[in-house]
Amino acid sequence: MFIYFVTLLLALPVIASATPEDDQQKLQNHFLNKAPALPLDSYASDHYKITNNISRSGPPLYNHLNQLGEELLSSNFSNGRSYTYCFRSSGISIGSDYPYFDVLSARVTTLAMEINACREENGETPYSYDSTEMEAILLHMMDNSRKNITNVIMPNDKAAEQAFYKGKQFFFSRRGQLDMACAHCHIDHADKRYGSEFIPPALGLPLRMPRYNSATQEVTTLHERFNQCLSYTKASPFPLQSETLRNLEFYLFYVNNGLPLNAPSVK
Repeated sequence: MFIYFVTLLLALPVIASATPEDDQQKLQNHFLNKAPALPLDSYASDHYKITNNISRSGPPLYNHLNQLGEELLSSNFSNGRSYTYCFRSSGISIGSDYPYFDVLSARVTTLAMEINACREENGETPYSYDSTEMEAILLHMMDNSRKNITNVIMPNDKAAEQAFYKGKQFFFSRRGQLDMACAHCHIDHADKRYGSEFIPPALGLPLRMPRYNSATQEVTTLHERFNQCLSYTKASPFPLQSETLRNLEFYLFYVNNGLPLNAPSVK
């Protein structure tokens, strides 16, 4: 009971907010107060057991997937069009456009969703969200968006705020056999050791995804990372790109507004 009470107290200053803007400011202030000497934009870089390719010499470890993503992005569909028909700037340096709340469809839209929507619009079969092709395109599009400043827009729309607060509620809600919330790890115990790794803080966490694992040569997307975290608490996963995970992505990116993208990261 004492541990539960202490953990709840730790989370309360971040939970209680009047508007999404207040949530953003309170989360960022939480980490500023926790480590005043650490600039906010440094949270976009891994300052523990992961190193981004930007600090390495020579080609990044994920270069083969980056090249595959580039080839797929520039290749033509069967109708002669390509992804450049769907994305501005030919899909280059647009990672900071996502996620966004589409007021017409009243839902959070992610980059992965738009990739498949483009394929379907041009008569192509959508990719599985855990396919090599989808991961390669996401990795490439985020790699060429590195250093873009996160700027998730909150429309003057009640449904947009509801999506944000659903994502926030998920982040702070206990679940699984271990009865833990995302916030317990990524706010209360951020930067503490869990096994052989350090727990990343919520600030900066989505900005480094997808992540390339040099040991397994596998890519982990943000939604796959969400489900990994759920498995640690022995909670059931959600379908990739489900409404629940998209709302969580919307919340996390919004509270990270003002920080630079720094994906993909390399473990």
